Amino acid sequence: MKILPKILFAAALTTAASSCDDFLDINENPNSFTQESVAPDIILAQALTNTAAIYTGNNPSYNSYASWAAGYWSKTNTVSGYGEEQTYNYSSSYYAGLFDNTYDNLNDYNIIQTRGATTGFPNHAAIARIMKAYGFLLLVDQYGNIPYSEALKGAGNVTPKYDKAEDIYADLLVQLKGAIADIDAAHDDATARLVSREDVVFGGNMDKWKQFANSLQLRILLRESQTASEAINNEVKTQLAALQTAKDGFITSDVVVQPNYAINAGQQNPLYNRYAYTAAGTGATERNYQVPTQYVIDQYVNNSDPRVSQLYTRGARVIDGVNTPGYVGAVLGESTPPTTGTASASTRQASRFLGANSLTASGGIIKGATAPTPLMLLAEQKFNEAEADTRGLFTGGEEEAKKDYLDGIKASFIYFYRPASTSLGAINLSTLGGATTETPGITQYNTYIATTAAGGVNEKNALVNFDEAKTNGALGKQEIIIYQKYLALNSIASVEAWDDIRRTGFPKIPVPISAAEGKLPARLLYPLSEVSTNSANVPAGVTQYSKIFWDVVD
Repeated sequence: MKILPKILFAAALTTAASSCDDFLDINENPNSFTQESVAPDIILAQALTNTAAIYTGNNPSYNSYASWAAGYWSKTNTVSGYGEEQTYNYSSSYYAGLFDNTYDNLNDYNIIQTRGATTGFPNHAAIARIMKAYGFLLLVDQYGNIPYSEALKGAGNVTPKYDKAEDIYADLLVQLKGAIADIDAAHDDATARLVSREDVVFGGNMDKWKQFANSLQLRILLRESQTASEAINNEVKTQLAALQTAKDGFITSDVVVQPNYAINAGQQNPLYNRYAYTAAGTGATERNYQVPTQYVIDQYVNNSDPRVSQLYTRGARVIDGVNTPGYVGAVLGESTPPTTGTASASTRQASRFLGANSLTASGGIIKGATAPTPLMLLAEQKFNEAEADTRGLFTGGEEEAKKDYLDGIKASFIYFYRPASTSLGAINLSTLGGATTETPGITQYNTYIATTAAGGVNEKNALVNFDEAKTNGALGKQEIIIYQKYLALNSIASVEAWDDIRRTGFPKIPVPISAAEGKLPARLLYPLSEVSTNSANVPAGVTQYSKIFWDVVD
């Protein structure tokens, strides 16, 4: 495991500078600074920017890994490879970089927290404490037991022990609550350094950081709310009851990283840079390798969901000699679109992610070279609240659950229809409550929701119409909420959808015939680098079907 500090920022970086080069012109030089000399405000922007890249657009990223696993992506027939993505037969080298890169990033936050607490930067330390919880949560949810209590100690411990996943979960909640308390204490400290432009998420607004910490707690508590442990389930209920009334509330906008991405080499939005175009305007290497699955396309088309036109370009099939345009995906686990009529494989043209093949496209999945990178979508937050409401974990009941459910869909429409040139931070609760037809996506949202009215195509559709969703004991309308959340997270925050699939069994994505053992995996394997350097502590007997403690659905 990469446990030695690896500080990824330019040696010339100073907080007084003003150009976008500050946070994006990255030169890896671990020897330029030491933990004892670097100021927390120097590292923060780069650490946040790296988190965004690891989460969404890096090679590898959590988003790309989960987009395959969760049934959003398949491959084109113009490229070979992608064997593990297609067969779900993972090895210890598959996406191994996620483990190492996340720990490298956590080292940066650890330096910020450690130095900030002793050098007059308590707000910076609190932000780092929150982001450490964010990063460790990503690791636990894909690997289960990991180094935690003895991790990030540098040369002091190069073979850290592995802590139990459920114990780490419990401490992540402690850390998030502690970070909120740290921010409150710093507010009354006249000597505390304020956070400024180095905060490329909230611009130094510490109230928003507290809201983000609460939203992360909700994500954590829902994830472990249906375990096989009665003690954990009861503790989750107690903590959720307290969290619902937290004075700082939850996020009210998409949480995004914006370090002033620019159309320069190494400075573009990472998702765009990997799957759309380079700064020179040439197609990115992977631009033509991934296409949507027919499964995910059908979820929009079959429910008359207009978002499909914003997410994908139209493809075409020649059916019985007639060129028939439409949204054409690939079969999950295979590389060619499904046959319709007498169409042959050579006459199928698959759909593409909107933005990947068109510089003029607005909105969609791949928004643009200078668009911010999400860390958490407001849509996820509203669906999380809806689930807590309908399952009785919050006290809002069915009426509040339906409102949160509709707000989740509305936030998704606004996100996917909003042009890249528009600040994503503008998607907030006031926008949801007072949106007009001039707000991007609202006209389409109104059309979609109208289809659930009497005589509408979705009037009796329990995957769209909240009132039609079947009650399933204590779970209530959980399935419809998770289903619509799946559509909202598509290829943007796919790892959250993948975690939901393992946690709840929803949606029931088809298992491709190519899948190893005919079933979906439950986790990633520990990377070979960790097995070879920390073998005495790496858990034995782990396979890709070894479940994380919160995964109790077969």
